[in-house]
Amino acid sequence: MKKITSTLLLLAFSLHAQTTQEATQGRIEGTQREQPAPITGQNTNAQEGGNGDASASDTGAQRPISVKKSGISAFFGYDTKFYYRDNPLSQKNTLSQFKTAMWTNTFFGGAGLGVYDLDSAVVTPYIGGSYSINDYLEDAIEPLKLNYNSSSAYALLLVQYANGWSGRIGVNYAMDKSTEFDTEDYSEFFPNIGVMKSYFISDSTIGIFDAYVGTHESTIAEALNTPKGNLDNLEFAASYGLKHNMGDITLYPKYLISHKTYSNGTNNSRDDLTHNLSLKADYPLADSLKLSFFTGYTMRDSSGTTSNLDYENFDGGAGLTLTSRF
Repeated sequence: MKKITSTLLLLAFSLHAQTTQEATQGRIEGTQREQPAPITGQNTNAQEGGNGDASASDTGAQRPISVKKSGISAFFGYDTKFYYRDNPLSQKNTLSQFKTAMWTNTFFGGAGLGVYDLDSAVVTPYIGGSYSINDYLEDAIEPLKLNYNSSSAYALLLVQYANGWSGRIGVNYAMDKSTEFDTEDYSEFFPNIGVMKSYFISDSTIGIFDAYVGTHESTIAEALNTPKGNLDNLEFAASYGLKHNMGDITLYPKYLISHKTYSNGTNNSRDDLTHNLSLKADYPLADSLKLSFFTGYTMRDSSGTTSNLDYENFDGGAGLTLTSRF
């Protein structure tokens, strides 16, 4: 009897471990990590809605409006979000049945390292980073112990032109660490280049086109039984969004499309095509404090692999952001 009981407990533990690995892997692969906006430093991923910060340029006035004319212009802030996630583990199988509320708290900061005028452009180097605490609030997910902390850092060179175009080149670093086990689940370096065009559609609306290409060079925990470099990929992404002022409320509708090509391990010949449609509304409570409401829909179509990695996810929630500049 004791032998049977021990066998059942071992089987249950094995199934739980397997489910946790699958859930963690899905969450890592399902996170669309966008490049942080250099002026604000906010690192909102695509699943949570949001938009590139149009205030990064005054759309053709030859100088970034949030940066001093010389010297270092620094900023830091705190962001808290409470939101619903329809498919938090980015799964197609039974794990897609999990629904949860999430609470995310982020501390971020960075600096513009001077402004350099060229004949036809303005050049600004940026550095920055963030630290986030991500908690799943659904009791059914708690046994999987999936809460995690994420860190990011970036360095980039931003070139802005008087016609509203800007270009950038830089490298991002991102890392996810398990809260429960204090282990690093995932990390990556993301060298990338990108362009952005912003322009006035009307007195109250700005159009923002953004595109980038880069390589995700990843490391994933051995406990997840994933071959080294299995998640390395080449990504091409483009988005178009609006910044529309309605009195005190600013709306940010946005569409993003991303294509990733994998070439290593079991992901050799895999291609992911991801669509994201989002809407964010900001309302200022004070000069440095704003209230946000956001929603987003994500769909991934994956091919070239024997596993079914397609998924759909819907998010919606609210947040508060406190920012200071000096």
